[in-house]
Amino acid sequence: MDLWYSVTKGLVRTYMALFTDGVHIDGEENIPPGPKIIVGNHPHATDAFVLPFIIKEKIHFFIQEETFTLPVIGKILELADQIPVVIGQGQEAIATARARLQMGNAVGIFPEGRMSGSREVRRAGAGAALLAIETGVPLVPVGFYVEPKFIKEIKGHLHNRDTIGWWQFGGKCMVNFGEPWQLAVQEKTDRSYRYVRELTDKLMNNIQELVNEASRSFNY
Repeated sequence: MDLWYSVTKGLVRTYMALFTDGVHIDGEENIPPGPKIIVGNHPHATDAFVLPFIIKEKIHFFIQEETFTLPVIGKILELADQIPVVIGQGQEAIATARARLQMGNAVGIFPEGRMSGSREVRRAGAGAALLAIETGVPLVPVGFYVEPKFIKEIKGHLHNRDTIGWWQFGGKCMVNFGEPWQLAVQEKTDRSYRYVRELTDKLMNNIQELVNEASRSFNY
């Protein structure tokens, strides 16, 4: 792994050690080797933090462009070769992700776009499905769950607008990987809006099921 990706993992490891009680993983055997697109729900910040310690390949996350403007953190993300997503310029992010997959790395996408603060999965963008169709690499669904009492709402202000995020303080992060989706040959040629939308909705329904399973596993 490169230096700045390792630095980023080190910072994240510090947060995980200080503010969480660890990670419980189910379905790790479902993670295929080689290039892949990791697709998950995004209820809180911990989601992205735990994946680099589970996935062997380097992960390039789709991250909102404004995050790269944050002092220090933004520069580290840039040096760690993460992928900025600019509103109205989604194809540029897809092209960058395609190149990283061709290098044998992994791409991480939270199609809901922003943290939800909820276990309920919201309507998602179709970028992950389009990327899978274009590259032929598998989609790997993953559901995240943390008991609500360990999630804190934090408000802020960035670029003249109010922001809100959800962060984990205490408790375990439950991570549940589903079976990978490998698109059939005929599916890879269909890029119609209807097909991509249906594929995205099915994928998010699968992720919702994984979240529900993680919740039940926690309560047991």
